[in-house]
Amino acid sequence: MKQIIKIGSAILLCFSLMTGCAMHQVQAPTKATLTSVATQKKLKALNKFAATGKVGFSDGERGGNATLRWEQEGNDYQLRLYGPLGSGSIKIVGQAGSVYLVQSNGQTVTAKTPEALVQRELGWTIPVSGLRYWLRGIPTPGTPSKMKYNENGELESLEQQGWTVYYQSYQDIQGLRLPYKLLLQNGPIRLKFIFHEWQFLY
Repeated sequence: MKQIIKIGSAILLCFSLMTGCAMHQVQAPTKATLTSVATQKKLKALNKFAATGKVGFSDGERGGNATLRWEQEGNDYQLRLYGPLGSGSIKIVGQAGSVYLVQSNGQTVTAKTPEALVQRELGWTIPVSGLRYWLRGIPTPGTPSKMKYNENGELESLEQQGWTVYYQSYQDIQGLRLPYKLLLQNGPIRLKFIFHEWQFLY
């Protein structure tokens, strides 16, 4: 009987040790993880800005390029595209409950989504609704996403809404690491963005 009790005690002791080891195997957050969390908070707070650059479009059969300027203030935004496919310039304005496109001749075109406007006007597929967040290096809120960070805690890739966004390089702007080169891909559709100028609007 004593031998059985000893064996049982030994088993309990081993189980306790194993449980203790398992409890202490929780890894502490890495420096990169902490950096990414802090960076995400700063980028989400950045909602008054202007970004200027270029975009190249390709769907496997045709393509084009344009100069662009994105201006955002809260939930309102303006996307200006200059010289796409020889069409002069267009401006897409997104405001609460409405979105419209202004052609170079001043004519206004409306649609339910900004993506529909770009598709109708240029024949391009640009995820404008997601881009307003992705160009800052953050996912669209309230939508499932898969994110990968590099060793510096910077967003390296983002999968969301059928698109994969590759953050190829960053730049330092007033203490923030902001995207410089981005590649967006959805099947055969590829969009290359270069944002060479950022302005913070106060």
